[in-house]
This record gives sequence, C-alpha cells and structure tokens, in this order.
Amino acid sequence: MEKLSQSNWEFETISKHTQDILLIVDQQQIVRFATPSMESILGYHPEEFIGENAFDPLFPEDRDRLMASHREAIATGEPRVDEYRVFHKNGELKYFESRVMPVQNHPDHLIVVAIRDITTRKRMESELERRKDRYQELQNSLKNYSQDLSKVMKLSELKIRLLNELNIIIPDAKPQIIIYNREQQSTQGEYHAKQPSDFSGLNVGKLQEENDQIYILIGDRKEWAYILTIKASAMKESMDTIWLETLVYYTIMVFESLLVIESLMDQLETALQKSEKPQWILRLMFNLSEKQRMELSSDLHDTVLQDQMALFRNLESIIKEYRFDSEVDQQLREIVQGLLDTIHQIRMTCNELRPPLLREAGLISALENLFDYTQVSSTFKIGFTTGNTAGLELNEEETLGIYRVVQELLNNAAKHSQAANLHFHIERRDEHIHLCYSDDGKGFASDKLTPSFSSMGLSGMRERIRSLNGSIEFQSEPGKGLEVSLQIPISSKVNPF
Repeated sequence: MEKLSQSNWEFETISKHTQDILLIVDQQQIVRFATPSMESILGYHPEEFIGENAFDPLFPEDRDRLMASHREAIATGEPRVDEYRVFHKNGELKYFESRVMPVQNHPDHLIVVAIRDITTRKRMESELERRKDRYQELQNSLKNYSQDLSKVMKLSELKIRLLNELNIIIPDAKPQIIIYNREQQSTQGEYHAKQPSDFSGLNVGKLQEENDQIYILIGDRKEWAYILTIKASAMKESMDTIWLETLVYYTIMVFESLLVIESLMDQLETALQKSEKPQWILRLMFNLSEKQRMELSSDLHDTVLQDQMALFRNLESIIKEYRFDSEVDQQLREIVQGLLDTIHQIRMTCNELRPPLLREAGLISALENLFDYTQVSSTFKIGFTTGNTAGLELNEEETLGIYRVVQELLNNAAKHSQAANLHFHIERRDEHIHLCYSDDGKGFASDKLTPSFSSMGLSGMRERIRSLNGSIEFQSEPGKGLEVSLQIPISSKVNPF
C-alpha cells in the first residue's frame, strides 16, 4: 500500500509539473487523460479536452497523416514520432512534436502521447531558412550586377541599371537619383522623395539617413552631384544594408570610370563621327579599361573577398564549437557551402579582371593556365603549340592584348562555333609575334567578316590589335569553321600601366 501511495505521488508530481503535454488516448481517438500543462501550452483546461477527439485541434492538412500514424502505432505496437501543427484555443497555429507509445496488452488499446511544443524551434528554423535564401539572393544580385556593369558605357545606362536592381531587391525602396547643381543650389527635374537638408554634408559612398530617407552621394560630374535616395524603412535587415553599401561601391567605381571616358569622348566626338578611331585613342581606351579592371580586381580581393572569408571562418568555427539539431546543422553547413561558392566566384571574377601569371610568368604560361582552366568546363578540345618563343619578352600592353583576344576567341567558340577542336599557335618571326587560331565549328558567311560587323566580338578584336599597331584577318565559310591570323610588332620598351 505504501509503494502504491509513493507511486501515485510520483505520477501526480510528474503530471502536474511537466512542461510537456501527456495524454492517454484510446483506440477511438478519445482523450482519457490530459496533464494540466494542456492549459498553459494549448489553452484548454484538461477537463475540456478529456472525452473529446484528440485530433480535433489539428491543422486540417496534418490530421489524416496523424490519424494514420495513430492507427499504425496501435496495429504494430511500436512507438512513433511525428511533427504537426495544432490550433491553440485562441486560434494561433503552433508546432508540436509527439512521441506515441502504445500500452501493451490493454483491452482498450490505449496509447500514451508525450507532446512537446516546438513552435519556437520551427520559427527559428524557418527564419534561418529565410535568411539563408535572402543571403543567397543578395549574393546573386551582386554577382549579376557586377557582371552587367562591364557592359555599361553611359551614365544614363548606369542609372537605369542601378535603379532596376534596387527595385527588384528592395521592392519598397522607391529609389531615385537626385541630380543637384551645386553652383545654383537647385535640382534637375522633380522628385517624389524628400531632399536632404544639406547637400554639402554628403560624402561619396557614405549612407546618410534623414526623414526616413537614405542619401548616398554617387559622385560629381562638373557642377552636378548625383545622389541616390531610397526609403530608410525599406531596409529591413543588416544584410540589406551591407548589400546596399557593396552595390553602391561597385556603382561609384563605374561612375568614376565613365566620367573619365565620357570626358575624353566628348572632346573627340566630332573627330570620331566621320573617321576611324585613331590608334592612340584605341590604345588609351584599352589602357584605361585594363587599369580599371586591375583596380576593381584589387578592391574586390582586398575588401569583399576578405569579408566573405572572415564570415566563412567565423561560421565554420561556430559549427565546430556548438552542437545544433541535425536539421539546423545541415542548414548551417549549406550556408558555409554557399559562402565557399561565393568566395570561389569572387576569385574567378578577380582572375578574369586581372589574369594571373601574366606579369609573373609571361604570356605563354598564362595562356597554358587559361587553356587548362577552360578545358575543364568546355565540350571542345584545345590544342596549343608555340614556335621560337624561348626568352620571349613582351610589354604588358602586348601581353594583355593577345591574352584578351584569346579570351574572346574562347568565348566565341563556347557560345557560337559548336566546334569540337580548337587550335592556337604562337610564334615569333622578324620581331613580330604571330597568333594563328582555327576551329572545326559551323563557321559563318563572309559578310560577317566586314569591319562594320560588330557581333561576336570581331570588331573588338580588330580594334584591340590595331591599338597595338598590328593586323588581324578572319576567314570563315558556313560549315568550314573559323581561322584567325594576327600579328603585332614586339616593342623594345616595357610600357606598364
């Protein structure tokens, strides 16, 4: 009798103080017993629930699945673990995890159900998944935006691309570019956004908030200041702000580059309208382009890449130091993998902007590295031979010029040629460097080889080689592939830029 009393005391203590819900349910799904925790967790007093169908509060889409699980537990006598959604008495939707244990050899086929409220955990997992998706969206946005900027040649194009990206990623931002005349202290056009109280207080690239508006000075063009403004309340998270700062950073770099180019082109516009671009102009344009690529590559490597690597190391350290649920741990590892992919993509972008080994190892080694890298992801086979190139020394303009032409030929082969085999041959003859290229692709009509034809990068290759005082010829017919032959004089001067 004393043991029975002790047992009853222990059971009563457990049932009154457990933080989980304990139920006893019979074969007809009727609740026979419920612990007092039912009221604190689900809003029902135990007496309200006893005698009712245990599955009535369940979310309709989960009810049939849980009823089937209940029947299977009774039929097999084996315990079951399920997750599902339940309506609180006040109508709130909550997430539960139940562990079901059949009572062996009971005539009413009773089961004991231990129910744990996992709403907080599920919300954290959902938030983690949302943040992971948002992070990936922002990373993809920066990747696509930075790639698109290479095609931007006018401030108007830059403005459209910037505003379009902001409208897509921050839908409620209502972005605008305010063009402010510093001399006349007036704006050009009308704007729905409030204007800052002090235009002179804005610094390039710095976010300044005022009256629920964020103002960022993109740059100055003569007396005109270009100012980006968006709604501050549209920036919901810190990662959105970091994304915006990076986006603005890319934009400012291109803005400054375009100012240099546009200033030069404005001065030469009349001369260039009716004649072919002079060699020195082409050379200047390509040098400026390469300089900007070098600076962008260096900035990406020293800022964005280092930030991503630091974030990767911190997250990896957290995963090693702390234990998480398997599902959360898997999501964190997916984020780590996403960071690794982003780091790899940034490194690839840096290498494309500033090809590795060019300065250190020279043209031949750099091309061998490029061919090996391209071969991994290409369907065509690349052959490469050289002649009389031992001790070859080219200045940086010549090295980059040939390297960029080879890059364009590889790009065209991947996009257009449908070739199975590509062959490159480089040879030094009579103080000239000669490059011959051929493929067995589908070729194209001869009218596309005229200087006026600008598709497939042919005109860009022509201008690149002409800027180096060289010559280039293309030969192709439908079904007979493409042949390219070029030569440039080898300069006796090293002319880095």
